[in-house]
Amino acid sequence: MIPGNALRYFAEVVRSGSLRAASERLFVAASAISRQITLLEEEVGAPLLERSRGRSVLKLTAAGESLMRYVVHTDREFERVRAEIEALKGLRKGKIRLGIPETFARDSIPGFLSRFNQQYPGISYEIESAGSPRLVEMVGQDELDLAIAFNAPAVLHVQHVYKRQLATRVLVSDDHPLAEKPHVRLSDCAEYGIAYPDARIGAKVYDEMFAKAGIKPRKTLVSNSYDLLRSVARAGLALAIVNARVGEPLQGPGYRYVPIKDPHVKPQHLSLCIFDGRNPSPIVAIFIELLKQEFDSLE
Repeated sequence: MIPGNALRYFAEVVRSGSLRAASERLFVAASAISRQITLLEEEVGAPLLERSRGRSVLKLTAAGESLMRYVVHTDREFERVRAEIEALKGLRKGKIRLGIPETFARDSIPGFLSRFNQQYPGISYEIESAGSPRLVEMVGQDELDLAIAFNAPAVLHVQHVYKRQLATRVLVSDDHPLAEKPHVRLSDCAEYGIAYPDARIGAKVYDEMFAKAGIKPRKTLVSNSYDLLRSVARAGLALAIVNARVGEPLQGPGYRYVPIKDPHVKPQHLSLCIFDGRNPSPIVAIFIELLKQEFDSLE
């Protein structure tokens, strides 16, 4: 059986970068830490740290990397179990690790979190804002409890607990030549400049769409920010092929979302993704159900 102190000392050495730094943080002699790591190596039957003469940067062996992954996983499991126990005791405490695309950071989520906090004031939040492919990847690595994603790619260990179709539209300024059309085809957009997403937020979907239609898009602007794509479309720099934000009017001051009727353009999907290795903690499960209701109530 692995001694608890040995694992703790090993993890601190890895996180601190050296025996000396770990010694200072733990208030334990470096020789004692080294002795515990040696015992740990004897227990697992393999060296954990490379100890070549003159090495200034600590480096893990393959066995050390495996053991460190175990330590990180164990820490996360302990936090999850502690949150469950607190919820069962009625303390309503815990932490929710949530991933959101940029557009949700400004629109829907702040108000939802405020209302949720009124019901569960003891909850804290860690919010990661990134492109959907990255968020889904983080869920699959158990770095997030939950992620909101658009057109979520298939990733190992990720379960979709909610999915909703969102109509794809063309966003233009109200003085754009396409603004007064009742609907457009993808070929109608080809002669105009397009504000285009980059690979970090889902360019693959757009690339496939235009390729199937046999169209080479005129990319006036490429960005990893959907908010910027929408903003430049409203300003008249280029059109953007996007979905309307959840709850956003389809027409407003200075802009219009024009419907697309084209067999090459598929609806986008809004998903809630969780790690497919266990049930979410009670507070995360409540958060998910209320978030589903929030999305279902918005047109």
